[in-house]
Amino acid sequence: MTDDSEVMLVVDDEQSDGQLIQNALEGAGFTVVAADCYNSGIEVFQAHAGDIVMAVVDVSLPRRNGIELVKQLLRRKPSLRVLFVSGHVGAEVIRFYGLPATDRHFLQKPFAAAALVARVQEILRSPEAWKWFAADAETAEDTNGRADG
Repeated sequence: MTDDSEVMLVVDDEQSDGQLIQNALEGAGFTVVAADCYNSGIEVFQAHAGDIVMAVVDVSLPRRNGIELVKQLLRRKPSLRVLFVSGHVGAEVIRFYGLPATDRHFLQKPFAAAALVARVQEILRSPEAWKWFAADAETAEDTNGRADG
């Protein structure tokens, strides 16, 4: 990984979708680490957590969904930026699972590579910081008590 490139975690169980996302992000100058399910997403994140600034995660993963994965990642790194993608559900399902994501944190499949890159850059540039979780014993929060979203 290069020092001048922001690192993205991409988790998508559909190989063609994951490759499209990876190619688009790498084409825009990002470094990508990829996984294809919940467990490998956790493993890849743990191996690169210090470098990863954003996760692009498919909502519909086998066995444990992408929303549960993101909750675990945010407990480990509250400043992580997140973009959910899905061809099966809409942004409202993310809120149903207890994450106060706005429509900006969701991109409906299929999408053009340019649309993905534009949304990622929008999220990364945003000064928005907000709590993904209520403060509790399981939730790690940064020093100002807010998690970037």
